[in-house]
Amino acid sequence: MITRIEIDGFKTFDRFSLDVPPFLVLLGANGSGKSNLLEAVALLGHLVRKPSSQTLVRHARRGGPQELFRRRPDGGLVDVMRIGASVLLETERFGLCHVGVDARIEYQEAPEPLRVQLSIGGVGGYGLSLPERVAEAVDETAPYVFRKGVGEDPALDGAVSHALDRAVDGWRLLDPLPKAMRQAADAYDTDALTEDGGNLGAVLGRLWGAAPDRKTAFEADVAAVLPDVRKIDVEQDADRAQWDVWIQHKNEPRMSPRVVSGGTLRVLALLAAAHDPAHPGVLMIEEPENGLHPNRVPRLLERLKERATDLAAYRQPDSGGSTRYDDHDALRQIIVTSHSPVVLASLLDKASRDVVFLDTVTRFERGQPPTRLTRARRVDEDGERGTYVTPMEVRQYLDPVGYAHGA
Repeated sequence: MITRIEIDGFKTFDRFSLDVPPFLVLLGANGSGKSNLLEAVALLGHLVRKPSSQTLVRHARRGGPQELFRRRPDGGLVDVMRIGASVLLETERFGLCHVGVDARIEYQEAPEPLRVQLSIGGVGGYGLSLPERVAEAVDETAPYVFRKGVGEDPALDGAVSHALDRAVDGWRLLDPLPKAMRQAADAYDTDALTEDGGNLGAVLGRLWGAAPDRKTAFEADVAAVLPDVRKIDVEQDADRAQWDVWIQHKNEPRMSPRVVSGGTLRVLALLAAAHDPAHPGVLMIEEPENGLHPNRVPRLLERLKERATDLAAYRQPDSGGSTRYDDHDALRQIIVTSHSPVVLASLLDKASRDVVFLDTVTRFERGQPPTRLTRARRVDEDGERGTYVTPMEVRQYLDPVGYAHGA
């Protein structure tokens, strides 16, 4: 679980930082930097696993490595790009740990490889929006993140390293595509939900086969969002070694995904990822409202939020007790992007602290062309000018074309 993200020199980000709760909705117009932020998180996860120039070549989602560097007002590229995060981890040896990961990438002209440096260190709970009990736990374990033998340099403890690897493996960008989900899933597939949702049947088959009661919980969430859906079945075709998904609506025979609406399939995929205990981590979802009727969007957001870890109620498993790590739902975080007023209206009254607005501002420097940069602002009544979203801005966002005023 990421508690804080810091980005500098990546696309439109300049000395950007954001505290990240377990459930977060990023709102903003097109081009405000929402997707760029998620891409930075996903890229950092890849760099933690393999800090190399080739990692940027393979995993840059939009544009090549050169396009990742922010442009200066004079049109040149910045010399250094940095993506860092504070990450809350569960370890069997120490319990909760808090580590800081920082990737520093120096620009080089092709064909020279980019210079990549990764640093990892223990982080305390000071200054972060963590429940007091959680902050105390990570403060206690901070000295044990690194170990040192006689005559050896400090090294990341093995238990912490394993937990970090597991965590970043779960930093996933999800954009389920109906075309991919309409195909049968391979029966041998045991992975987490893929970005396009193409292995939905395999995820459901694994999920329900391991714990049948999870099907009941999943179907309850589906029914809350899609009340017309009466039943979902997943059957394994042994001859073709594939999973077949069947969906039954009210007063209709069951149907295959080939004839089910794309919006319905997206909801099934997002909820499947949120229910999957074998693959916790950070689920990053772009525009979950796509293909969904507006009055059902609040229910989807509510159900997704319930699947994110509530740190205030978090209870760490006892590795020697009745609740063990292998049957424990590990830390899960969900980050959603949207530009929909419906999404804002769904969250504003009860969970305004879960909402962050992203937009771009123009910076002027003497004798230089203007530069567009991304900023983050939370909703508040007052504060330093330009650092918060005012109630008037909220009203304008909720009523962009003036319907409420008879326009």
